[in-house]
Amino acid sequence: MEYLLVGTIVKTVGLKGEVRIYPTTHFRDSRFKVGNHVLLMNEDGEVWKSLTIKKHVKNGPMDQVIFEEISSIEEAQLFLKKDLFVEKARSFLKKDTYFFNDLIGCEVFFYKGKFIGKVVKVEEYSSYATLRVRTELDTYVLIPFVNAFIKEVDLDCKKIFVNYIEGLA
Repeated sequence: MEYLLVGTIVKTVGLKGEVRIYPTTHFRDSRFKVGNHVLLMNEDGEVWKSLTIKKHVKNGPMDQVIFEEISSIEEAQLFLKKDLFVEKARSFLKKDTYFFNDLIGCEVFFYKGKFIGKVVKVEEYSSYATLRVRTELDTYVLIPFVNAFIKEVDLDCKKIFVNYIEGLA
């Protein structure tokens, strides 16, 4: 089973166990929906505890959450600095969208052509994501992850095909 990091508990709020979460997901409303479960993992990567969302409020770049299993500030303090995970499910994604961590390590090619390099990072900017690709010459190129540049993504073969970009080759 694979898991995705969706946030980190960073602070307690109030006396009744409410916590502030720094989210690391683009799907905040869906991931922290009332009734959903998030998981805490131990150092071995095994599920340690499941928490049920009782209440969720967006608070700027942070989220405030009440869990059914936590009812006091003392209990909440035990979970400070803990990462929250969910089970990874591709069915959650819309067509032609991908988990960024699935793109890392993919080989990048011009469509039906020359090898460019491997994706080492996906960088997020306000308007679109960008692939940071390490070339065979140990240099980096940035390729916007938008339809104008990306021709095909094959996650099974870990390959990404891009349209020819003037000056990249």
